[in-house]
Amino acid sequence: MGVLNKNSTKSPRSPVSRIRPFPPSRRIFIYYLALLPLPLLILLFLTKEDTHPPPPPPLPSSPPLTFYLRTPDLEAMRIHALSLLGIGCALINVAHSAAVALVPRQTSSPEIIPEITEFVDSLSLAPGDANEVATKLNESAVALNLTSPPPEAKLRKRSSVLATNLACWIIQLKFGTNSCEEGSTPYTTLSTMNWSKTCWLKPRCIVSPNSALQVSIAMKIIDFLNVKYSVRSGGHTPNPGYANSDGGVLMELSKLRAMSLSSDGTVASIGPGLTWVEVYDYLAQRGTTVLGGRIPQVGVGGLILGGGLSFFANRYGLACDNVKSFEVVNPNSTILNANAAQNSDLFWALKGGSGNFGIVTRFDMYTRNDLAQIWYEVRVYAADKTPELLDAIENFQLNGEADTKAGFVFSATTDVTLVGYVYGGAVSSPSAFSAFYDIPYLAHFAPPTIGTHHQLVASLSGAFSPVPARHDYRAASTGVNATMYKLVYDFWKAKALAIKAATGGDADMSFSIQSFSKSAVDYGYSTGGNTLGLVSQTQQWFTMLVDWTNAADDVAVRAAAKSVTDKWSEVSNAMGFGNPYLYANDASRDQNPLTSYPPGNIAQMRTVSHKYDPKQIAQILQNDGYLLSKVP
Repeated sequence: MGVLNKNSTKSPRSPVSRIRPFPPSRRIFIYYLALLPLPLLILLFLTKEDTHPPPPPPLPSSPPLTFYLRTPDLEAMRIHALSLLGIGCALINVAHSAAVALVPRQTSSPEIIPEITEFVDSLSLAPGDANEVATKLNESAVALNLTSPPPEAKLRKRSSVLATNLACWIIQLKFGTNSCEEGSTPYTTLSTMNWSKTCWLKPRCIVSPNSALQVSIAMKIIDFLNVKYSVRSGGHTPNPGYANSDGGVLMELSKLRAMSLSSDGTVASIGPGLTWVEVYDYLAQRGTTVLGGRIPQVGVGGLILGGGLSFFANRYGLACDNVKSFEVVNPNSTILNANAAQNSDLFWALKGGSGNFGIVTRFDMYTRNDLAQIWYEVRVYAADKTPELLDAIENFQLNGEADTKAGFVFSATTDVTLVGYVYGGAVSSPSAFSAFYDIPYLAHFAPPTIGTHHQLVASLSGAFSPVPARHDYRAASTGVNATMYKLVYDFWKAKALAIKAATGGDADMSFSIQSFSKSAVDYGYSTGGNTLGLVSQTQQWFTMLVDWTNAADDVAVRAAAKSVTDKWSEVSNAMGFGNPYLYANDASRDQNPLTSYPPGNIAQMRTVSHKYDPKQIAQILQNDGYLLSKVP
């Protein structure tokens, strides 16, 4: 539990009142002092043995009290003494009751636990809100386990519904209109912004921080109350629970949309709440671009933290290899910069390390002025031309990649196949794609164009249906071999047609070869390396997008998709082209890509995780994702 040091000093101007017990009344003390000797003397007498000589004979006159005190009938005397003791105790009780009645009753709550005081102070709430929060937390201290020392990381557990309710209440107080709960219009909109309907879940509350400081404060609340949370940048992952959750707190980053260019134009600072088409638009107006995503609607944050394929990977590697610096809020709510000079171990871990190391609130990326003008063309082919295209892909991978400015995208459906040709320069019909040019095509999806990176990505918007649906990805990687490609393609086509028929024509499956060249791998190592641990050779990263409508078909559709990636493993290993790597941004929920990273990299990532997140908040409280805690 996120409690602070009990010995730390609190500002004397803290809005949280330190309530102290009322001191004892002096009158109570006086009454006790006055009456206390009576029972003490009687007790002393009762325990004293009779050592006096026999008394003289009784006098005929009425005897004084001393006569009875010297009587040989000691038992009768003790009975009288016990009576006096009872009377004395009764008098003391009466005196106590009278004194208490004269003293004003203590009506304030017990003393606020120091950890609560310091936590509330750190939120910078208005004084009235601060006192209310402190009081409510104090009243629930036992239920929230705030009265015990914080447990070790391995013993941490997500907290109760009570803690989640309190966390969301505090978030509402602190963030106001930048937060919402179920039943409100903003909640309905924000909880259904995820690309896949499988991810339309119901968090207990949603917070939309607009700065790194607000992200830090939200993480303090989550940590202190031990509450489940999830983080969403663009929400394009189709994996349920990764960028949304049922219950808990959803931290969605759509308000972190700052964008700027350095004075010399070499670095673009980009917020994670932006989409790539927005980034390219901003930079195209300034005569430059960055290495980022190929799909318009994809968000900045998730793509870079998963590695980040781009159109220009052959020349500049992955998107994460083009980051100069990360501004990141660690799970313990500390705001840090991670780059080659500061926190360099964290800098390395963030490049492909997914959501294990905190929430990145700004990406400083190197700009690429040489890509201000590019050439591109997207052709539509008949499905029966796909085997020829797979031969051309092999030819390009073995020969055409010598020109690192050239790249392509390939996606087959059961009806047609699309191939996009992209060249990082204002050169029409580059010779790098000569193996493709003679294959007949049906039409242009995008005609040959010399334009900007933004124009290319914007032209692809029509390839993605805006109608909400259920989606899933799957990933597989292999070496380069056209025979293998065609064997798996035939298997995939049979499965795709079968599942389409089984779902009444609803389910669609795509088949995409994504080439990643040796030069792309080597570029990543030249910039300090990343977590992926790729082998320095040309390879292909297969991905398959599955779309369907009915939840009743979830199991059947996912089983059909899984059979295809299983086939990739079977065929590639049998032919000697196996590759264990799984690209995180295309992997499904049952494919933790971190398991494909080299063991040495995983060990180093764990070291970084424990250094910057000693309580393992990201591993334990984060709802789901490609987490180190899930790697054996």
